Amino acid sequence: MSRESLLSSAAEKPKPCLVSKGMPTRKLEITAISAEGLLDGRKPVKKNAFVAFDIAGNHCSGAIRTRVGGDYPAWEDKLETEFSLPSSEKKDKESFMYVGVYCQVSGKDKHVGTARVPIKDFTGGYAPEGFLHCLSYRLWDEYGKRNGIVNFSARILPDNKAGLSSFWLR
Repeated sequence: MSRESLLSSAAEKPKPCLVSKGMPTRKLEITAISAEGLLDGRKPVKKNAFVAFDIAGNHCSGAIRTRVGGDYPAWEDKLETEFSLPSSEKKDKESFMYVGVYCQVSGKDKHVGTARVPIKDFTGGYAPEGFLHCLSYRLWDEYGKRNGIVNFSARILPDNKAGLSSFWLR
């Protein structure tokens, strides 16, 4: 997956993802915040870091370019997408979102690390709809070794159906 294709898909207007028919879909707003402790081999990643989000089974992804480089890259950019909620018979099968961090070295994209985030962490029934979840996950490189931490927030956007409003908007 090239950086240009990831960045061009993020620059366009968000398109609905491929979702299964008959399954309820929800809008998800993801904000990439920052990363820390990123290593390329044994050297810290100093510049050209970017992040990509991919929700398993929905074939949608987006990349966000680094604004602030150095040892702690920061993004503060939002990505809005749709994803399908698991149906009742698939509730016991867990779905994941993959957060990948890459850097550009000598004109090529190099995988720094990936975090596997359970969808239940921000769709669970313990928080109201529209609640902002601030999450930090450990990144793992292709050899299964720890390689930094990625910080992001996720929020399920509330459905604006007629007559219904969230309890804090009353």
